[in-house]
This record gives sequence, structure tokens and C-alpha cells, in this order.
Amino acid sequence: MNKSLTIGLLILSLLLVISFTAPYLPFVDSSLKEQVMRQKEGGGYELPPFAPSKEYPLGSDANGVDLLSKVLLGTKETLLTILAIALIRYVFAIPLALASFYSRFFHKILIVWNRLFSFMPPIFFIILIVGTPFIVFSDNRFLWFMMVLALLEVGRVADIFYQGMQDIKKKPYVEAGIVAGSSALTMMRNYYWPPLRPFLIVQFFSDLGRILFLIGQLGIVEIFFSVEFVSQLGGAYKAMNTSNIWPTYYANITKHIWSDPWLPITGTVAIGITIFAFSLTSNGLQQYFDRKYKRAQ
Repeated sequence: MNKSLTIGLLILSLLLVISFTAPYLPFVDSSLKEQVMRQKEGGGYELPPFAPSKEYPLGSDANGVDLLSKVLLGTKETLLTILAIALIRYVFAIPLALASFYSRFFHKILIVWNRLFSFMPPIFFIILIVGTPFIVFSDNRFLWFMMVLALLEVGRVADIFYQGMQDIKKKPYVEAGIVAGSSALTMMRNYYWPPLRPFLIVQFFSDLGRILFLIGQLGIVEIFFSVEFVSQLGGAYKAMNTSNIWPTYYANITKHIWSDPWLPITGTVAIGITIFAFSLTSNGLQQYFDRKYKRAQ
């Protein structure tokens, strides 16, 4: 039995169910109503964030919004965001890998792309790029964020598949196809694509976890996908987060980790479980395809 794949798919299935059913659950406040103040049982009033209690099982955020409702309702947005980034990345990476395999010109582009964005952690490049005024004040800020996160690692993903094709090229059955005079399209369809397909699926699930980890880092440095600029008393404007994806719970983490630890802990648990599920699924799929390949041999 493939335990990794089974557990990984079960967790992912649960997350998918939550993402679609969360607004209809009886204990979920779908309106995410804010509560600026509440009365204590022993008298007096307290301000948010509220500690975990019967009313707020996981506590509340700084605006008095029930954190359990916020996490469950944010599942769909979080999963769709990382899925969209991964799809955009692979839409560019796969054609680049194929073009690099057949053309030296595109291979040079791949090398430059990969080396340019690999000598430093991606988080630094993201901060530099999305911090430009064009993106900061753009009406399509969310789309620009997804494009930047996707394109930065296109070179890395493309290089992985390019190296995979180079390894396949050395197989005896591929050489037989070349000797038989097969066209490039036939070679790709009959010789390269079958062993590349499982590799692509495994890598895709692995990348989903990698993307979620990356946007988690953005939450720590308070770089949000969508914001609203709110006027302050001093005349300045502050960028206030308007999205509901999990990494936003890391905002002001150095403050909350000591005074309101349920905020960063909730985000960490949600992100950790999801990354764990993607990792298990990726490893399980790798085991499944390895066994299938050995049986075929």
C-alpha cells in the first residue's frame, strides 16, 4: 500500500471539501464580521485580538474577526492562488524546456534565466520587483504578483525538464527511434513524453508546496497580494491587506508571537499541513510511478 499517496490525497481531498463547503458550515461566519470590542465575563471590556474561547475557538484577528471562520474561508483562495501560479509557471517552463532541447538559442535563454534568478533566494527578487510603483499601485496588483512569482522560477523548472530529456535521450530505445528516421514530433510523442509525463506530475505537486512556502515568507515581510490604501491621521497612507490567504496571518509576527500567538500559529498550522500534504502526494506519486515503471520493464 502506498501510504504517502493515500494520506496526501486524503488531506488534499479534505482541503478541497473545506474550500467549497466552508461558507455553508453552521459554525462559520461567512460575513467575517468585525467586532471592535466585547464585554468580559467578570465585567469590563477588551479589545481584539481576542484569545481562544467558546465564542472564538481559535481566537480572533486584530479586527475581531473569528479566526476559525477566516482560515476555513481562506482555504479556497489560498489553493486557487498557488494553483494559478503553478499553472502559469509550467505554461512557460515546458515550452522553454522543449525549445531548449532542440535549439541552442533557447538553451542559452534558459541558462541565463535560470542563473539570473538562482544566485539569491527568490524572496529577494520578489521584494525588489513587486516593490516598484507600477505594481504597488496597479489595479491588477494580484495578477502581477502571480506573474512575478510564476516567472521567477520558470528557468529552474525548465532546466529540470531539460535535464530529464537529456537523460532520456541516452536511452537505447530513443536511439532506435532516431535510427528509424522518426520525426521530431514523433520522437516527442512516442519516446520522450511517456517518461516525462509522470515526472511532470510529481514535480508539479512538489512545486505547489514550494509556492505556498514562498508566499508564506511574503506574509512575514508584509507583502500582500491585494491591498487597500487607507489614509492615516498624519496624512500618510498605509497599505492594508484585503486578501484572505493564509500567509497574511504572519503580518506583525514579531509582535503577535509574544502577545497573541494564536495568530501566527494558526497560519503556520494551516500552511504546514498543506505543504505536508503536497509533499506526501509528490513522494507517493514518485513511488507509484517507480513501481509501475519496474513492472513495465
